[in-house]
Amino acid sequence: MELRDVLLTLHIAAAGTWLGANIVQAVAPSMAAKQGPEAAAGWYRVAGRLSGRLYMPVGIVVAATGIWMILISETFDFSSVFVGIGFVVVIIGALLGKFVFEPGSERAAAAIESGDQTAIRSAASRIATFGAIDTLLVLLAITVMVLKLGA
Repeated sequence: MELRDVLLTLHIAAAGTWLGANIVQAVAPSMAAKQGPEAAAGWYRVAGRLSGRLYMPVGIVVAATGIWMILISETFDFSSVFVGIGFVVVIIGALLGKFVFEPGSERAAAAIESGDQTAIRSAASRIATFGAIDTLLVLLAITVMVLKLGA
């Protein structure tokens, strides 16, 4: 197994983890809500912590392995369209995690605990909307990587 194969495997596994975690986060809130307010608030607190404990390390692996693969590539370079799109998606994902998902999850949990239905709907809707955007961006990045768009 060559270095490129190892890097590509780690790159794909990290991107798959990101996408899979997004899918879980789209499905789990309604399941947690059916278990009661304590479970729902707990879910949002856990989801908020995923930003630093799962998404950030996965984003770093995606970026680091992508950079390393470009550095050892004889075919592709940093001017390739698919590489640029990949970097932009990682940056947007990091920003969404820090400024939308992490604080939004805390707001959702607090709203659930206080019983504020308007705040619950607002926080949950915001998280769901940006979660869908993030997921679509990850799917876009995967697609342009597979197609090697602009290479």
